[in-house]
Amino acid sequence: MKVIAVGGEPGTGKTTLMKKFMESADDWVNVKPVKLVDAMYSKSKNLYVLGKYEEGEVFAGTDRLSMSVQPSAVEFIESCDSNVVFEGDRLFNGSFLEFLSDNSDLSIIYLQTSDQVRQSRYEERGSNQSEKFLRGRETKYNNLKSNFILRSHWETFTNENEQQQTQVLSRMDEILAS
Repeated sequence: MKVIAVGGEPGTGKTTLMKKFMESADDWVNVKPVKLVDAMYSKSKNLYVLGKYEEGEVFAGTDRLSMSVQPSAVEFIESCDSNVVFEGDRLFNGSFLEFLSDNSDLSIIYLQTSDQVRQSRYEERGSNQSEKFLRGRETKYNNLKSNFILRSHWETFTNENEQQQTQVLSRMDEILAS
């Protein structure tokens, strides 16, 4: 099983990227494979996208799942025979990523943008995330980037425009096809 984990500080375009990624299939259905784990499933791709993606939601993906989702997500991965993709803070943490590195063919896609682009995106979506929260996310990702176990799974992409987004989407397709 292949797992792609998409992470990055708030405003780097994780949810927008995932919504664009999901446009590549038209047979997505909402599923709840185990307690607390909501997902979209595409039979044609044999692929789960973890999280909630509802029309008009600014914050989607795993950020819309329960704070206590991780044990259920582990249970799901242990029983899953399909590929899995997810984005968002709820599951993008050291213990879950290390579990995935031991129990799947893990690829980590880390998105980054300039401070200016992130600030512009915060304003566009009406974000009310505090400076303290945003600094905490920055620290979290810096710690993950230095995690020795995860280094070999990690790829960093700048995601500031459509062309760069297309490069990331191509890489995701390439990973799932290999």
